[in-house]
Amino acid sequence: MNLGISTASLYTKFATENCFSALRDIGVDTTEVFFSSFSEYEKGFVDALVTRQNGMKVHSVHAVSNQFEGELFAKTQRVRDDAEQLFRKICYGANALGAKYYTFHGPLSLKKSPSTVSDPGEIAEHFNRLSIIARTYGVTIAVENVHYCKFSTPEIIKSVLKACPSLMATVDVKHALYSGYDPIRFIDAVQDRLVTLHVNDVDRDDNTALPGKGRFNFEKFFKEVSKRDIHSTVLIEAYPKDFTYMTEIADSYKYLKEIIDNL
Repeated sequence: MNLGISTASLYTKFATENCFSALRDIGVDTTEVFFSSFSEYEKGFVDALVTRQNGMKVHSVHAVSNQFEGELFAKTQRVRDDAEQLFRKICYGANALGAKYYTFHGPLSLKKSPSTVSDPGEIAEHFNRLSIIARTYGVTIAVENVHYCKFSTPEIIKSVLKACPSLMATVDVKHALYSGYDPIRFIDAVQDRLVTLHVNDVDRDDNTALPGKGRFNFEKFFKEVSKRDIHSTVLIEAYPKDFTYMTEIADSYKYLKEIIDNL
């Protein structure tokens, strides 16, 4: 398993264009680029970002999902078309940065709306259309188990992957815990379709924390993943409030790297 840190971890601490150098300074060579605003979806910004990459491997990208991803599944063509213009920009960004995967949240689960997928066939139709678009950029969609989105249970994400052979999966440890599931349940649901693992910790009060600073047993978790002969990229995806100094997230990176290297 390759280990890296998502630029989302540095949100508000560094501008996106400065994240590569900040990560290199602590010995990290793999990342996921988080495009944090509409202006960052634009070709000019992406092309400038590429000039700062300087050997950094970009495994995947993702966007602020609630800005448009739900509209990709809208009932009306006009809404879908508008959202697809933004989707294509993210796919261009992935391609330009050499990323193979687009980490995809999908529609939100809003209050009083069904939390389940009511029509898997319709979801599959939309995903298959999006997958065709993504492939034209050399990118694969990796749907993620975000606890406040529609694909938040092992059963749902398994059914979506079954209906959409072109999709891959991102499993997020904290989102699994917030959904009330052992993250291994998601690993078993997606199996060899797993391409990305997002890791962060939670403390006894269910507040997020850097890996190694909470209650989650990462050593046991990675041993279980290793038993299943699944090889994915592991990315620390922390929140800005989880640390103050870069040395703190660097220590978490070293903590996980030692576990992974000793598997």
